[in-house]
Formats: sequence, C-alpha cells, structure tokens
Amino acid sequence: MWYYKDGEIEIGPVSTDELKALTREKKINGRTLTRSAKETTWKPLAERIKKTTQAPQPKPAKPVTPAHPLEQKEEQETVSSPATPVKATVQPHNINTRQKLPFSFTGSGSEYFKIWIVNIVLSVITLGIYSAWAKVRRKQYFYGNTRVDNTSFSYLATPVTILKGRIIVFIGFVLYSLFNQFFPLAGMVLVLTMLPLLPWFIIRALAFNATNSATRNIRFTFRGTYMEAAKVYLFLPMLIPFTLGFIFPYIYYRQQEFLVDNSGYGTTGFSFLARPGDYYKIFLSLVLPFIAIIAIGVIGDYIFSVASTLLMVVFYLYAMAYVSVRSTNLLYNSSKLSHHGFDSTMVVMEYIGIVFTNTIATVLTVGLFYPFAQVRAYKYRIDNLSFLVEGNLNQFVADEKSQLSALGDEAAEFMDFDFGL
Repeated sequence: MWYYKDGEIEIGPVSTDELKALTREKKINGRTLTRSAKETTWKPLAERIKKTTQAPQPKPAKPVTPAHPLEQKEEQETVSSPATPVKATVQPHNINTRQKLPFSFTGSGSEYFKIWIVNIVLSVITLGIYSAWAKVRRKQYFYGNTRVDNTSFSYLATPVTILKGRIIVFIGFVLYSLFNQFFPLAGMVLVLTMLPLLPWFIIRALAFNATNSATRNIRFTFRGTYMEAAKVYLFLPMLIPFTLGFIFPYIYYRQQEFLVDNSGYGTTGFSFLARPGDYYKIFLSLVLPFIAIIAIGVIGDYIFSVASTLLMVVFYLYAMAYVSVRSTNLLYNSSKLSHHGFDSTMVVMEYIGIVFTNTIATVLTVGLFYPFAQVRAYKYRIDNLSFLVEGNLNQFVADEKSQLSALGDEAAEFMDFDFGL
C-alpha cells in the first residue's frame, strides 16, 4: 500500500492500481512525494520507478505479463516467502473521490462601483437610514459572486432587521455623547457599565451573520456562548499591559479558535487545528524589522524627516499585508468541516503589491477607487482558496439537508436584529 502528498496533505493508503490510475489521469506526477506503508521517508515517485526498473529481474519459469515497477516494489514488501506471495489487504478507500474544489469570484470593480456610489448617495440623503439596505446590497453582491463547485453563496438578512440594531447602537452613542459632554464622570461610569455587554454584542452579530449566510439551501450556524466570548474579547485583553503586549498573539489565536470551533454548516461543526505557537511565529517574525525601522526612523528624522516618515508608512503597509496573508492562510489551512478541509495559497509579496497599488490609486482618485480596491483584494483571497472534499460533496449536502429537515425555519428567526455594521 502507498501514501502520497497533495501539497502538505498526506493521502492514502492507496493500492498500486490506484496509484497508476492517478498517474494516467495526471493527478500526480514524477515529482509527487510517495512512501510505502512500511516506510517513513518520502521520495519522489519518479525516483521509485527508476530504482525498481533498474533492479535485476529474475528469469521467469514461463512467460508472464510484465509487472508495473510499482507492483514489483509492493510485491517485495508483502511476500512472506519466494514461493508463497501474500497480497496486501486493500482498505475500502477510493482516492478518486477526493476533490480539490477551487473558490472563485465572478464580480468586477466596475459592477460594484455602481452599487457603492448609489449606497453612499442614498445613505447621505436619508441621514444614514439607507445604510441598512446598503449593507444588504453589498453583502448580496459579494456573496452571490462567490462560487465553489458551480454554486454561489446567499445572504438572507433583511434590511429592517439590521436597521433595528443600528437604531439601538445610535441611541446608545447619543446617550454616551450627552453624558460625556455634560457629566464626564457619568460618561465614564456608563462606559464601564456597558463594557460587560461587549461579548453579548459580539456573539449576537456573529450568530446573525452566520444564520443569514447560506449555500446549497443550507444555512451556517454560530453557537458561541457569552462566557466564551467574555474570556477571549474581555478578560484576556485586560492582560496586555501586564505582559507588555507579548500575550497578544495568544489572544488572537484564542479569538480565531472561538470563531471557528463555534461555527457550523447545517448540523456539522467546524474544528480548528492551529496552535498558539503558529501565531507567535507570525508576529515575532516582524519584531526585528520593526526595531530596525524604528532605529532608522529615529536617526533619519534628524536628516530626512519626510523620508523616515515615508519609510514608516511603507513598513506599516508591509506589516499589515504580511500578517493578513499569513494569518488568513493559517486560519483556512487549520480549519476542518468534518473530514473536509481548506487550502489557502495567498503569497505575501503578491498581496503586498495589491495593497500598495490599491492605496496609491485610492489616494490619487480621492477615494473613488475604493470599490475597485475592495474587489481586487477580495478576489485575490477567494481565488487562492480551495475546498478539499473527502468523498462526495453532494452526498454530504444531502445528509445535511435530511438532518436539518426537523429544524424547519427556526434558524431564520433565531436572530431578530443585528448589531454589526
């Protein structure tokens, strides 16, 4: 039996016949890393074939059909004696059912620009009331143009539900402004009083967005609790001053874990496999460049103040793009939906180029390039994402629908308004 790698994913066991079929179908090639069931070392498939074809072949007693080189290798591992060959037991696994389904975005900057400019004009004219309708139009455009396996996503929220939440947020903001203006101490007390509500606002917004997102007529879910949200969004951030900021990567990891582990597609939950050390590697890799930039900026400020400022801006854009790419890849590549996975292949320098040109174009056009910038960045992220399906996706969806049938429309009414903007 054999194992082979698709990127960083180990696949197997597969029989020699299946491995040959994958070669004929060009799903693997001579550079594909392989190992037998009894080995721990990975070798390119071409090297194995070359080695086995060069091995001396015993003279057969009677004419036989020449064996495939991989079959000869497998036979050597499974023969107990020269006269009594023992066939390896083939496990019930059909590797051809594993699929890598790429995501794609079919929208364009020019299309979204029309939606964006109308949203801004109507929001201004209606003193912000239309912003709820603007959010729905924006989400429906991006969801509807995001596809995987020839199926798009849907955003199902209604503007009125979003407007309710925004009215509540607006009233709270007005009250805080009035208290802070005329009674500063009371304004501070009001903030401290409202702080325990922050985790509740977060889980309400996450649950609303998940419940109103769907594909293949199945809604997503979010089932995080108040105490879980309080730990990662309220209590842990309080430790940042006492740890001189070194706890921040761990907090970021816990927030990502909270988001993924409490999310689901229908009745199937997601799981998060990353570790805190993965996030420390991302952030600590920027420490030395940051110190160097600060030193150069301090020294250069005495000579070329404009140049040192520009250098800080460039580093800021680089750091933001670097963290965004590395953390996004880690988030998707460490997330599972049952036994299905994801593959994100964003490249730091490619994304930096997009961020840099987007920033320059947006400044030069006084903000008019902003919708094009949004589409470019989103399209790059989506076009570099794939869904790794183990088995039959249609069967998985059918199973989800059968399990969800008893739930009826309860999910649609779970959230009656949204606090998210």
